[in-house]
This record gives sequence, C-alpha cells and structure tokens, in this order.
Amino acid sequence: MGGCFGTEDLKPECGKENLNPETSRLEKSRPEVNRAETEKNSIGKYKVLRLLGEGGEGSVYLARDEDLQRMAAVKHLGKSRREAEWLQKLEHPMLPVIYELLWDESWYLVMEYIRGITLRRYIDENGYACEEQVCTWIEQLLDVTEYLHTMKPPVIYRDFKPDNIIVCPDGHIRLVDFGAAVLRNYGSQDHIVMAVTQGYAAPEQLGLTGIGAYADERSDIYALGKVLYYMMTGADPAKPPYASLPVQDYQPFVSKKLERVIRKCMEEDPAQRYRSAEEVRTHLRKCKKRKHGLQRRHFIRGVEKKVWLTEMQEEICYYPYRRDYLNRNNE
Repeated sequence: MGGCFGTEDLKPECGKENLNPETSRLEKSRPEVNRAETEKNSIGKYKVLRLLGEGGEGSVYLARDEDLQRMAAVKHLGKSRREAEWLQKLEHPMLPVIYELLWDESWYLVMEYIRGITLRRYIDENGYACEEQVCTWIEQLLDVTEYLHTMKPPVIYRDFKPDNIIVCPDGHIRLVDFGAAVLRNYGSQDHIVMAVTQGYAAPEQLGLTGIGAYADERSDIYALGKVLYYMMTGADPAKPPYASLPVQDYQPFVSKKLERVIRKCMEEDPAQRYRSAEEVRTHLRKCKKRKHGLQRRHFIRGVEKKVWLTEMQEEICYYPYRRDYLNRNNE
C-alpha cells in the first residue's frame, strides 16, 4: 500500500459536498511521534510523526516541515528515483502535489498530505456507493486517466484499486501511489516487472492472453471497470464470486446502461473493451440522460404484476367458477 493520505474517521453521504468538516479531530488525538512505527525520527528538515502506510512500493510517513510548519507525506523510495520522475512531470487536480525530492541516506519523495480515507474503507463502512455518487467519482477517475493516457508518451497507471483512491472530506477523490506506473512501451515489455493486484489487474498483465505480460490503456480501463463494480456492489472482485454476478443482483435499481458500461470495461479480451477513457465517458453520459426514478418505477411495476398474477392464480384455484367466468369473458 502506498499513498500520501490521512485516515480520518470520515463517513461520506451521497449528494453532500462537505462530507465531514471536522477532518482533523482524530489527527489531534494521536500522539505526535510513534517511534515504534517509524524508522527515523527525522528526514532532512521533516520531523517524522507516524507511519501512514507501507507495501512493496515503499513506506509512507506523515511528517512536519519544521521550516514552513506544514504537514507533508514522505515516501521512502530507496535507491531508485523512478516514481519521483513520473510525478514531477504530472500536474492534475487529482494527483498529489510534489514538494521536493531529497536524499537522506536514500531517496525520499516529499509530497502533499491528502486528508481522507481510502475508497476501500469508505465501502467497508458504507456497504456501497449510490449510483449518483459512483457516476461522479468515475467521471473524476476517467478525467485523470485520460490525462495520463494522452501524455507524450502515454503513462499507464497499471494499479487502479480501492486502496489507491482517497475519498476527501469535500466529496472529491484523489489518486495516489505511482509506484506501478510506466511509460507506454509499444515494443517488447519483457524487461518490465509487471504490477499485479489480484482481482483488479487485467488478464494481459497476468500474461493470460498468450503473448506475454503487458499493459496498455485498455488495461487501465479494465481495472477502472473493476473499481466501478466494487463501488456499486460492495463486492470485492478479488474475492468469490470474483465480480461474476451482474450488478443488478446487488442493486436492482441500477441503470441497465450503466451495467453494460461496467461489463464492457471488464471484458477479458482487450479488443472487446473500450479503447479510451473518453469512450467510456461518452457512454456514461448517456446513462445520466435517463429520467430519475424511471428504473425504480419499472422494477416496482414488475413486482406488482407478478404479485397480482400470483394472487389471481391462487384465487382461481380456490374458486373454480371464476375460471369459467374469465373464459366466457375472453371468448
């Protein structure tokens, strides 16, 4: 796990801009320094306060800039500056701001401390996100994906998952952890160590397409589809039944168009998926044009019809003369 974020106790609600104005109450209640969780007391001019997260891509610490008196997230990169090279070139509202790259016995990337909770924790606490909220968030994810994919050369994120998406107090989301990102390589990718997150990585990243492991723009589309499925259903694609059930099995009122968009994103064959983030966005906008409540009304009327037919059948069984009466009326 990586990322420059806080884990305040936020419980966002659909349709609200400010999800929790008291974003720092847990921050104030924590001890200033937890030495058991940190490798160092300070990194350059930054005083290490606590560990935010760690994983294969490196540990991330919450630290305070002693000169500017501001909070920052400091990520340990080791001997490689690769992730810093990606991020220094990127400028997008959904990405963390890079403050500096510094050397203190090894490389550290200092960046904006993003307050909020991971999308995984949001779903764990709320069960799922409503369709309106999901459409808003996926639009934001598609916007940053399109930005990355249209760079020269394109940047393939390769690791869209709930743990790398932060839900902020204002209701927006941010994308963190570029440790797996790679420039689009139009030749062989045999020399690249492929990032894989079970349940979200595309089949081609696992080398299941018969031509070796690789990742392109469609691989990110696949992972976004899995994230979209997870937001709508609360069912983790990494666990049984592995996103095999229709979204409507979890959310009966979901738009059929949205269901089709999700399924097309998650096609096993890359050739059957959307080719770009813009193409996904176009189809999602069509979903929004349906009248509010129309899907719900159709569902309720369908249920009412089934109930009525069941009651009629039972009544005819108990009162056979009604069958003759109905037959005469139909002649």
